[in-house]
Amino acid sequence: MKEILELIEERKREFAQLPLFQFLKNKQISPQDRLAWIPCAVPMVMAFGELNRSDLRKEPSSDRIQQVINRRTYEDDHHWVWFLEDLEKLGLNQRISFSDAMLFFWGDATRKTRQVCHQIALHMFNAEPIVVLAGMEAIEATGYVAFSRTSEVVRELQQMTHQEYRYFGGYHLGIETEHTTEAESGEVLLESLELTEDQRQKAIELVELVFKVYSDSLNEMMEYLKTHSSENPFKPAHLDKIPAMVA
Repeated sequence: MKEILELIEERKREFAQLPLFQFLKNKQISPQDRLAWIPCAVPMVMAFGELNRSDLRKEPSSDRIQQVINRRTYEDDHHWVWFLEDLEKLGLNQRISFSDAMLFFWGDATRKTRQVCHQIALHMFNAEPIVVLAGMEAIEATGYVAFSRTSEVVRELQQMTHQEYRYFGGYHLGIETEHTTEAESGEVLLESLELTEDQRQKAIELVELVFKVYSDSLNEMMEYLKTHSSENPFKPAHLDKIPAMVA
């Protein structure tokens, strides 16, 4: 498993360089406009809870690795609640009709984002637990990078609104940091896990898939940002600052 963990760290460093994360650092753009992509994340965030409950969790199980997986699913299956709280505080809860929301969430703007949990479920559901664990480590890595970046923007926003944003802010990052610390404290166990050649190949393929689907999703959100603002995130409104910044 050591080789797989090293691959995850390498892909994590590459993931952190995605254009969206660079965009989030640009303090010349308001915190609200830097977070205008949030509506696009709805299909992925809501599906992630279902992924943990229905696809990754397999109970009862006497397999010790599956037991670790099951425990993690209980830690991760309810984060969407914090997401809904943040949507409300960001004023995104009453902007469009229900039918328009459905058209948006199943439209072109979220095509790749809708594939994230779908593709992960397809590749994890029948995989051996040791392979699934490798995939979950990759997912944790993407989450740590993402929430490290969004929490910085949210700190700026909190100074303006005096509200807590549990999903995109420090609260969620703290949870992800705990997961990372737990993984590091159990690093000897993870690194000592031996994979067959077939398991190794499947674990590599799964890790690569996880980073690809998340990268595709975030790049899709970056494209969305080029034509949408926080004032009306569901309708195009060209932002002169963004294309120039990205170029």
